[in-house]
Amino acid sequence: MKQEIVKTVTVTGADDSIRPQELIPIAEDFPFVEFGILLSKRRTGSTRFPSEDWLRELYLVWYERKSQGKAFRLSGHLCGSWVRKLCQGESDFFDEFGYTWAMFDRFQLNFHREPHRIDEKKFSSILRQHLPDKQIIFQMDGNSNNEAIFYEMESRSGFTALPLFDASGGAGVLPKRWPEYIGYAGYAGGLSPDNVGEELEKISKVARGHIWIDTETRVRSNHDATFDLQKVSQFLEVSRPWVITL
Repeated sequence: MKQEIVKTVTVTGADDSIRPQELIPIAEDFPFVEFGILLSKRRTGSTRFPSEDWLRELYLVWYERKSQGKAFRLSGHLCGSWVRKLCQGESDFFDEFGYTWAMFDRFQLNFHREPHRIDEKKFSSILRQHLPDKQIIFQMDGNSNNEAIFYEMESRSGFTALPLFDASGGAGVLPKRWPEYIGYAGYAGGLSPDNVGEELEKISKVARGHIWIDTETRVRSNHDATFDLQKVSQFLEVSRPWVITL
């Protein structure tokens, strides 16, 4: 039985295989969509990780739409050294990335199952300084060290911390079972246009609150070369009946 439990559907991995303007029709057809943009200092300009020129173009498209009252939603998904240094309270991402980070409504920290050390005081301080009104998403990837970071931050950080349950660590593998959580949370890992309806049925039985879902691998071309806009639209269409109507 379908339940309206989904607040946002995140589609991750838009890159140089498309132009940023091509995201606009999708955002207009599916106003609940959020485009997750993968950000990595080392991998910028590679598959799934857009180039600096592409990101600047995206910012200009977003800013123009925002000035018209038609902004679409974006989240920045940090990976690699930017996450490691942020956990230590270092501002490398904000210093190096420039003004365009302002287009993101929220930020996700991708740990990819690698254990991260955290300086809780410095980490909280730098996020309050740079992102006082942004949600911070923690990838819950099955690594107990990384998940402990979220639970340490959740109640006393001074910012909004949210969990994204993704045991595949971004590899696009369905879990054997979805975890139960009380509160707003995200679910990811192996979701595709073909299975998202069935998996939302399963998630609805364990989620104790509103959710968002995130897809990445399964909305790319078969050889991972391109961000497949047709698959993206199919995924969003199948998800639509589960989205909360305002």
